[in-house]
Amino acid sequence: MYATEGPLAVRIRTHKLYTRPDVDFTAWVLDHVPWRGDERVLDIGCGSGAYIEPVCQRLIRGGHLLADDLSWGMLRDVASKSLPACVTLLTGDGMRLSLSDGCCDVVLANHMLYHVPQIEGAVAEVHRVLRPGGYFVAATNARGSMQTFIAEMTEACHALGCPIVMPSSLARVRFTLENGWAFLKPFFPNVEQDTLESALVFPEAAPPVAYINSLRHVYGPQLPDGLAWETMIEQIERQIRSRIAGQGEYRVTKTTGVFIATRQA
Repeated sequence: MYATEGPLAVRIRTHKLYTRPDVDFTAWVLDHVPWRGDERVLDIGCGSGAYIEPVCQRLIRGGHLLADDLSWGMLRDVASKSLPACVTLLTGDGMRLSLSDGCCDVVLANHMLYHVPQIEGAVAEVHRVLRPGGYFVAATNARGSMQTFIAEMTEACHALGCPIVMPSSLARVRFTLENGWAFLKPFFPNVEQDTLESALVFPEAAPPVAYINSLRHVYGPQLPDGLAWETMIEQIERQIRSRIAGQGEYRVTKTTGVFIATRQA
């Protein structure tokens, strides 16, 4: 799913184009940090680099960004772009960061902690590399966010004669707005949370279908024997077209948010 930036780029682009109200989520997350401009920032799980340019715009006094990801393919795609001079790309495991103690002023781990096998280990590493007074920013989703897409897959399976309930991916429930506190509090007594309610609103079927299709790596293996992913996608497109014809739009509600933790001296 993250061998290259392709599937993730589809989802990022969808959120940017179709979120209502129109909120720059990346800027909203970063604005929770009182930037000086000279910070050393670590972005764990930088993915396709969505935070690179916005972070560098805030580093106006000689700050530096370490953009880290476990996927060589993802970093290769990021490296092929024109990057600001303040950026260094790293490949590494969030549970074993190859950085010295207290070397970072800000650590970002946005929409990625739910992928880490040992979340507690990753949070401990963040605490280790943060300086006293440094900020840890971790964005994630609410447990029930964007369930419309999963319901759409379940309905398509039923319509095609396969009465199954498509389960949520494990990633959707491991680190959420509801349970994130339990992972952070043992290391960061000072934790704040901010929540953002919005929706994806589509006037046509192609974008939501492309979004669901980008999740094939996660949900394809859940399909029963004999049901091809392409067949389900075709049925989903018919369903979404029908909803748009009847309602004028296709709406997917979502609840996202951010934890902001401060390392004590």
